[in-house]
Amino acid sequence: MKYPISRSFLLVGAVALSLSACNRNPSDVVANASDSKGKPPTAAVAAAPALSPLPAGGVKAVYLTGWSAGTRKHLDNICALADRTEINAVVLDVKDDGWISYNVDVPQAKEIQQKYGAHKTGKMIADIDAVIAKLKAHKLFVIARIACFRDTPLAETHPKMSVLSADGKPWKDRSRHGWLNPYSVEAQDYNIALGLDAIKHGFQEVQFDYVRFPSEGKLSNLVYPGKPKGGLREDQIAFFLEKAQATFKKQGAWFSADVFGLTSQVKNDEGIGQKFEKVIAHLDYLCPMVYPSHYAKGTYGLPNPNSEPYKLIKGTLTDAKRRIAVAPQCKLRPWLQAFSLGVKYGPAQLAAQIKACRELGINEYLLWNAACSYRLFESALGKKKA
Repeated sequence: MKYPISRSFLLVGAVALSLSACNRNPSDVVANASDSKGKPPTAAVAAAPALSPLPAGGVKAVYLTGWSAGTRKHLDNICALADRTEINAVVLDVKDDGWISYNVDVPQAKEIQQKYGAHKTGKMIADIDAVIAKLKAHKLFVIARIACFRDTPLAETHPKMSVLSADGKPWKDRSRHGWLNPYSVEAQDYNIALGLDAIKHGFQEVQFDYVRFPSEGKLSNLVYPGKPKGGLREDQIAFFLEKAQATFKKQGAWFSADVFGLTSQVKNDEGIGQKFEKVIAHLDYLCPMVYPSHYAKGTYGLPNPNSEPYKLIKGTLTDAKRRIAVAPQCKLRPWLQAFSLGVKYGPAQLAAQIKACRELGINEYLLWNAACSYRLFESALGKKKA
């Protein structure tokens, strides 16, 4: 929700969600995923150029919306923060809730702009190349965030790519968002095309969010055109991640995905197609959203996890680190809470989260704040090394 708007997390008391996708059995993969747009040849991956150099000591990033990156004052503030502290990367929205931050060279995006008006999509960042150049001038590693399947404008513009209701119309979740159909090759390729466009403009990593099936609303009314009989959602998400990773690797870009923090505790895919072991097989970085405010009371024996960020982060990332060991090519880079919800959060609470990560040997993190305002938390961050 753009916390809480852009990431539509389920609070733990509801249904625990987990991610999936990997080690696919060809017999379980959807029929439409095996055509010419399907699995890239292994040779393409082997011939990939060298990946972009990562920041020394690991990525330490802040989240930026398109509007924030497109506002000179706000962008200046983020660059200044990076100049003063250990922050060395940004996660910048390319697509969030279906809206594109800058003009991309992708046909469906142009159709959305024509339908909804240039003022509503594609104009948050007037000159993406200038923004990327400025960020890199301040030695920031730039990650493109793409919210994949929750995409109202494309679902409305291209119903054939969307999840449908029983009446054949585009389905919407409880918050009235439309969703793309993970079984649609066109929907898959659209998100991959956005990633390729981002790489063309200088993004060094593509990060997928909402890479899952819907989880909120009248789920019994859902229809997934193209779903094969007996097909598993976890295999479909696995296939999509595999295809995306191979494509981005061919361009020399890293690939990561956001997952619910509860994935390290749940054994199955919880109906959304994101099974822990299958997801990590096709990623360079797994980014669990381990916000203490999103864990139910009693988790890890904590009466109120939100009030004990150190213990909560230590517990959940211990589980994640244990389970990710089966995929040594994939590393943990958690999203940490840099906002208040229920409990007032400031530098002490952020410092506690970072401490828990480092004690587990995890030296990378991403900070989430919907307003993209991090000055309150600056004293929790290490100083920039000379």
